Amino acid sequence: MTELAAAATSFAVEPESNEFEKISREEMIARAKAFIPILRERAARTEALRQLPQDTYEDFRRAKIFRIAQPAPYGGVGLDIDTINDVVFELARGDPSAAWVAGFFALHNHTLGTYEKAAQDEYWADSFDRNMATASAFVRGGFEDTDQGVIVTGEWDFSSGIPNADWLQIYRFEGKTQQLLIPRHSVEIVDVWHTMGARATGSNRVKLDKVLVPPHRCLDATLAARGQSYGRKAYPSVYYKLPSPMWGGSGVASIIVGAAQGMIDCLVEQAPRRREMTTGEKFIERPANQRRLAVSSVEIDSARLLLKENSRLCYERGMAEYEPTMLERATMRRNMTYCVKLALDASYRIFEVAGAHAIYDESHIQRAYRDVSAMSHALAITWDVPLEQYGRVAWGLPPNSPML
Repeated sequence: MTELAAAATSFAVEPESNEFEKISREEMIARAKAFIPILRERAARTEALRQLPQDTYEDFRRAKIFRIAQPAPYGGVGLDIDTINDVVFELARGDPSAAWVAGFFALHNHTLGTYEKAAQDEYWADSFDRNMATASAFVRGGFEDTDQGVIVTGEWDFSSGIPNADWLQIYRFEGKTQQLLIPRHSVEIVDVWHTMGARATGSNRVKLDKVLVPPHRCLDATLAARGQSYGRKAYPSVYYKLPSPMWGGSGVASIIVGAAQGMIDCLVEQAPRRREMTTGEKFIERPANQRRLAVSSVEIDSARLLLKENSRLCYERGMAEYEPTMLERATMRRNMTYCVKLALDASYRIFEVAGAHAIYDESHIQRAYRDVSAMSHALAITWDVPLEQYGRVAWGLPPNSPML
């Protein structure tokens, strides 16, 4: 058995308690900050394994990170999506790939609140410590509608965290637009995840062979996209009341911005010990290096402010149960993707100035740089389409993308 296969079977971890535990936003962010040096120390081992190692998974579970925004009746700690965004920003300063899996699991446990109660009862039947991976990149296959539900056969790519997951959610766009919830034991993992970056996310291909998904685990995906799912009336989260495309990529953007901040952290820590090879002067006394640090820092500070402004608008609109205009939606997606562009620019600048030793495998700067580069290809935060949609809406044209 390979190390990947052995590790994939080792996560049947029982919860310490199914009791409801309310945790403050400040405490949860403090827990995330405490992980930064731990994750950085484990990063090389995590990347070699190509998934979360068991000790990291259990640490996150005990810290209740996966429960941040899951519904309170099922063990949630009473927080919301904006806290997930702040937590993964901190985790990504230590290891962007570990933050990716933690953030997706936390987000997906919030997503479970959009399903009808029967699906939620089944998902959390024997433990409130359950996690779900998703897979949206359809490769091949088909769907058969029956009286008993949907029979699914096919393959999907980019299933982040699937080696550590208890459930899988796939997306259907053939005939109907649905989200389908499937237990992990019905899923075959196809090990294709050999990539330039984001290696520890374990985002492998998944394969299903004539899996029956009963009706209570079949969700009309347009409900969440319109902010009209079961969760809108059942739970207090403002994000159940808002169209999901306007905020759905905020966690990914926060991870990428946090990863770039982690690169800045390393440069600030390491630079005082360096001297310029050609002149002998101290690295930190060279004006060009000072400017690069300043520009990169202000880019990341600006990205964080934009993301926080998006969170503020979500809270304000959700609490008022106000239907955001199309221009407001387009503005938020524009802002979100621009934050990723800022982080990409900052990360390249830091990698460029970090010197020749930054190319070694043990360098946190090069690992984070590869992760930022790979993660920026995620569909939710790619740059061109949101810009086009903003321009169309601003000029009175209808959007031509479902991502709005």
